[in-house]
Amino acid sequence: MRKWISRLVALLLLIMVAATVIPMVRADLWWVRMFDFPRMQIAAALAVLIVLYAVLAGWRGIVVTLLSLAALGVQLLALWPYQPFAGKMVESAAQCAKEDRLRVLMVNVQRSNEDAQQVMELARDKQPDIFLVLETNERWDRDLAPLGDLFPHKMQAIPKSATYYGMHVYATHPIEDGEFLYPFGVQTPLFVGNIAHPARTVEFLGIHPRPPQRGQPSTMRDAAVLTAARIARESGRVSIAAGDYNATPWEDTTRRALRIGGFLDPRQGRGPLVSFDAKSAWMKWPLDQIVFQPGLGLVEF
Repeated sequence: MRKWISRLVALLLLIMVAATVIPMVRADLWWVRMFDFPRMQIAAALAVLIVLYAVLAGWRGIVVTLLSLAALGVQLLALWPYQPFAGKMVESAAQCAKEDRLRVLMVNVQRSNEDAQQVMELARDKQPDIFLVLETNERWDRDLAPLGDLFPHKMQAIPKSATYYGMHVYATHPIEDGEFLYPFGVQTPLFVGNIAHPARTVEFLGIHPRPPQRGQPSTMRDAAVLTAARIARESGRVSIAAGDYNATPWEDTTRRALRIGGFLDPRQGRGPLVSFDAKSAWMKWPLDQIVFQPGLGLVEF
């Protein structure tokens, strides 16, 4: 019995090793990129299984153990910057006058959700200057209409069909030169606009590309994220980018967008701060990002 359990654990370890190696392949195939998401879960599984296998197999399983340790090292290296004990990319500002602050709140409501009241209560409680609402439609546009008393400025992109994502941008300050772009002919909006805050005008980018999934490679997702980064780099204004990237912060595309756009990621050194799936107890990953360029400080996150 012990022998069979040992073999089963070895098989599971090799599966975890394969799940670690697959995303190293530079391909936009959906099933390759999907392995970028569960790095925390894979690392946890490797740690538990390695200990169990060492007890069961001892030195007889040294090859599998070494491969598994190497895979665990790869996962931990990718995850390290997003742990609370890692170095912070952005230190919290010691002080900032209230009138100079700009608060950003982002919510992905999910199309099947009908609880607009909860979303409005969240907005009224947090009192953001910019409120980005993702995955909206005509019904959400109607249901969120009462927010007009809190946010006098609004722009929205209503999807043409139920299969596409909508986006609403609410602001307490005027939105200047705002527009929704559809790069590369996709039907997923990318918002670009200037928020005329009294302290300084800030460029805001709202991002929500479609995720890699069966029949849908990561090409358009990556292109949308990198396009936003390029726009921020060339804008001449200090920029904030926020949205559901449908990509984790440790993915190559997300890290490349940071470099291209000159963005700072406040998540680094503060923890992974998982955001999806909110209903799952263990399959969670940080898909929602808020990053900004130097010239802005961080009061709270």
